[in-house]
Order: sequence, then C-alpha cells, then structure tokens
Amino acid sequence: MGNYVREHTPFNSGNHLAEVNGVQIAFTDPVPQGRQILSEAGYDPADEHLLIQLLHHETRSVSLDEMVDLRTEGAKNFMAFRNDRIFRFTINDRGYEWGTELIGEPMLRRLAGISNDAVLVLESEDGEVVLEPYAQVNLSESGTEHIQSKSRYITVSLNGDKREIPRGIYTMEQLIVILPVEPGYVLNLLDADGKLTALKSDEKLRVKEGMKFFSQVPCGASS
Repeated sequence: MGNYVREHTPFNSGNHLAEVNGVQIAFTDPVPQGRQILSEAGYDPADEHLLIQLLHHETRSVSLDEMVDLRTEGAKNFMAFRNDRIFRFTINDRGYEWGTELIGEPMLRRLAGISNDAVLVLESEDGEVVLEPYAQVNLSESGTEHIQSKSRYITVSLNGDKREIPRGIYTMEQLIVILPVEPGYVLNLLDADGKLTALKSDEKLRVKEGMKFFSQVPCGASS
C-alpha cells in the first residue's frame, strides 16, 4: 500500500480547479467533499484511498465526508494514496500528515519549502542524522519523526583558526583532508572539560558547531 500513482484519466468539466497527484481536475462544485475529489480524480473506490491536502508548510488529511472550499487561497493541491493509515511527522516543529510509510528527502524539502542552502536533519536516539538527497524516512516506526532544517555548513576551529565545513559525520582521515591538517600530523579534539583527546584512525565523529581541533606531530610534540 502507499501507492499514489494515477489510476485512470478522469473526464469532467467546471470552473473550480484542484490538483491531485500533479494532475489538474475541474469541478463544478466549489466546495466538494473529499470523496468527490478522489472520485473525480479517478481514485475509486474512494473509501480505499486517503486524501492529503498540501497547504503552505503543512499537510493534513481530508476525510471522505469533509467539505473543501476550493475558492480558498492555497487549498487546491492534494495527494491521493491507496492506503488506510495516516503517518505523521514534523518539520521545524510544524505538523504534517502523509499517506505512505516512506517519504523521500526531496518531498520533505518540497512540503516544507526548504531551500538547498539548508540540510534536513532527522532527530534519532543516536543523535542527528543528516538526510542525503536520496534518503528515505520510514514513518511507520512508533511515535512521530521529528525533522529540522539547519545550515548546511558549521564553523569549527583548527589551532585557533576558524574553518567552515559541511555538517556531518567524519573519520579522522576525512577531517585531516577537509580542515586541512599538515601532512603527517595527528588530530586532537578539545572536549568540554578542556582536555585534548586524540582522534583514532577510522573513528567516526559527528562534527558540531564550535568544535575545537588541534594538530600535533605523532611523537607528541606541540604542532
């Protein structure tokens, strides 16, 4: 389930337009029911489908008997799903409803109006997960998935000098290249207690805003 592929081409006429799964439908009634919108768009039987209305930075489910005023600005875009379960998530603390358990990063970006200058970050028990453009978020897990948009770049420092790098998870080897660090030197991280900790080879580190790194020669002398 979770299919929102168009099932057949409807034939209708009217002055009040709506768009369902990217296809424009004309209605004679300016305030159709959810059932009518599904049927006119070719999604029969209507009671085997979900209708999701796409609003400005928001989505919501429309029940079969609910009236929708197509004359209201921003109320004319919909997605239809062959499904019987509503999935919920938030982006920047705004609630969304969806009709399939998987949703891709491009669709999340489109629904919330997130520009390419920002990344989408999924909050998880293991910390933040930066969603790549090909990523799919599974909404079927218990609870509501929470997503935030954040700047694509963060500022850290190397030996007291600021560096701007993409947000993400890095190995020590990757950090040595991107910061960059002098060839043959090792990299240390200054923790919250003011203690320097040497990063280990192949160890993965989620780099955060304001982190302070220091390089040194392998023998332990200060760089």
